[in-house]
Amino acid sequence: MTAAAPMESARALIAALRRPDAYLHAVSQPIRVAETHISWVVLTGEFAYKIKKPIKLSFLDYSTLERRRRLCEEELRLNRRLAPGLYLGVSAIGGAPGRPRIDDGSTPLEYAVRMRQFSPADELSALLAARSVTPDDVAALGTGIARFHAAAAPAPAGSAHGRAETVHRVAMDNFTELRALPEGAGWASQLAALESRIAALHRDLRPLMDERRETGRVRECHGDLHCGNVVRWAGALTPFDGIEFEPGLRFIDVINDIAFLTMDLAERGHVDLRRAVLQAWADTSGDWAGLPLLPYYEAYRALVRAKVDALRALQLEAGSPARAAAVTDCRRYLDWAAARVAGRRPVLLITCGLSGSGKTWLARRLAAHLDALHLRSDVERKRLAGLAAHEDSRSPPDAGIYTLEFNERTYRRLHDCAAASLAGGEPTIVDAAFLRSHERQSFLTLARQKNVPFAIVHCHAPEAVLRERVSARAASGSDASEAGLDVLARQPSYWEAFGGDELRHVVNVDTSDRSAVAAATSALATLAVR
Repeated sequence: MTAAAPMESARALIAALRRPDAYLHAVSQPIRVAETHISWVVLTGEFAYKIKKPIKLSFLDYSTLERRRRLCEEELRLNRRLAPGLYLGVSAIGGAPGRPRIDDGSTPLEYAVRMRQFSPADELSALLAARSVTPDDVAALGTGIARFHAAAAPAPAGSAHGRAETVHRVAMDNFTELRALPEGAGWASQLAALESRIAALHRDLRPLMDERRETGRVRECHGDLHCGNVVRWAGALTPFDGIEFEPGLRFIDVINDIAFLTMDLAERGHVDLRRAVLQAWADTSGDWAGLPLLPYYEAYRALVRAKVDALRALQLEAGSPARAAAVTDCRRYLDWAAARVAGRRPVLLITCGLSGSGKTWLARRLAAHLDALHLRSDVERKRLAGLAAHEDSRSPPDAGIYTLEFNERTYRRLHDCAAASLAGGEPTIVDAAFLRSHERQSFLTLARQKNVPFAIVHCHAPEAVLRERVSARAASGSDASEAGLDVLARQPSYWEAFGGDELRHVVNVDTSDRSAVAAATSALATLAVR
């Protein structure tokens, strides 16, 4: 590749790679090429070859052959963490410029990441358009991402990665790229208002950002976790194409990483899937404390998508339909970011009732109707004890992790998680027995402090139904709750009646009565939009 005209030489090489004799393996005809603003992907049938453009931008440097080689190797390392079946190796492209040969052992002209080829129809963005993704699909993805985050390397101690000032500088850099788009001149005032609002959010959140950096929440993440970088592979939604070119863009807070996916799902109109992936991620990671950062990071991720569309537009002919479409996409993401940082008024619900009264079943139903996160005492109690959700603590009644002291720890944990969730603008349902008045009063006080609507969902059912449900749950062994018939027999003695200031917030629900459940669900959905 000549130094004088690297892009022209690169384009000529890509054209030559459309020849079947460039490969040592069989290819499908015709060979196709997909192009992004920073790379080409040559599609040969069984294999795909990703080649980096010889360019230097404000956020990446692919300007030399040696850098492209090293970054191909880094891309391979990073993406094998999440998609080892997709990423096969780094190929050297040798031969003559007009007749290249891949992996022929000659002096390399260029390098490529060799991957298994997959159908674009299997990318999450296409699956969403086809309505062929379920909440269970994305919940499994959220669980996998949380486990990936837990295993990822923490940021080097002396680096600036993930520090509050670094985070904000990267976020603000997007505005420079956006203002370079001529068509954006008419958005100047909106851009300035959005920039000011994001700066104000950052001032409020800076202490939390730095605290999380110091406590190991900044890790070597994916970095570019939007819907276009997730594919259904071997039956599961699998992230691929993480950022290799700049460590500072992947050594980020884990909530920043998942925020790209939650933003992209919401922006595409799939708020139910956003909730499913976020719920699974929070349940697995236990990182409810990061949720206050979500509005900032989701807005930042929308800015990133807007910037990419602006860069795409700048590479297209002025006045062309393709450029107009890119500009429209850019503006759509900016509008979404502005709406996200405008603030939300969430709702706080708590359940209460005896074991078997349907608290968890109803909380899950309400979460779907209210687009709420579901915080469960049985799960968080086990987490405090260092146990998995379905792991048996082998605790006798009123002992082990069910002592009064451990109950108090559990309710403090629920309170802290709910406060963080509400601070992030997320409607929140806290699913626990709440048998004692002071447990309920704590959350009523929280709702008043946050100035959010509040309800106590009092679940009950006939005693025979309670016993039947508890027995069936214990026999299945598939639930986080360990309450058996002995616990159910003790609970009425712990119950403390609702006080005067609680009564006006109580919604009674007989969970054995379908019409009562439907009426309560409707009433609580109305509360959530006040």
